[in-house]
Amino acid sequence: MWCKTDKKPINAPFLGTKDLNIVTDNPECVAEVVSSIIGNDLILLLTEQSNFYRSQNAKKWEVLPKTLKWSNITTEEMRKFLGLIILMGQVRKKNITDYWSTDPTISTPIFLHTISRNRFESIWQAWHFSDNRQQIQHSGQLFKIWPMYEYFVQKFRSVYSPKQELSLDEAMIPPET
Repeated sequence: MWCKTDKKPINAPFLGTKDLNIVTDNPECVAEVVSSIIGNDLILLLTEQSNFYRSQNAKKWEVLPKTLKWSNITTEEMRKFLGLIILMGQVRKKNITDYWSTDPTISTPIFLHTISRNRFESIWQAWHFSDNRQQIQHSGQLFKIWPMYEYFVQKFRSVYSPKQELSLDEAMIPPET
């Protein structure tokens, strides 16, 4: 019900703690801050699941010349792969092959120097988050990303505790259907 005057809400006393729950030696170092969220355990999960998925589906990709020389993804390659995906969000190109272009007008050398385009595409095809064999008939639509969801919920809870006042934008709340 609408009213002509705003009423100040009555807040219960805040009993929690607020602030960052981690300490970084150098908070200006992007790599250190990112590694506090995207830890070795996540990189290992993605690497293992992607290699497992690739081995499960090896016959599907045997006909492609690029994938005949497959070798298991290493954790270092997975880090590079994720870094390039994040960078792709900042450096927009018309299509994915343009990131590895040697044309001086559109070249972005970091992609060429980080990982080959063929290897990136091979990892992209194998990139996986969960073991398909564990999916049951009624496991829900989030099954494929559930390990990532659980990881980030736990990680965000351990890294930061919000203050009492939280703000939700109406765009965050889905419309009623």
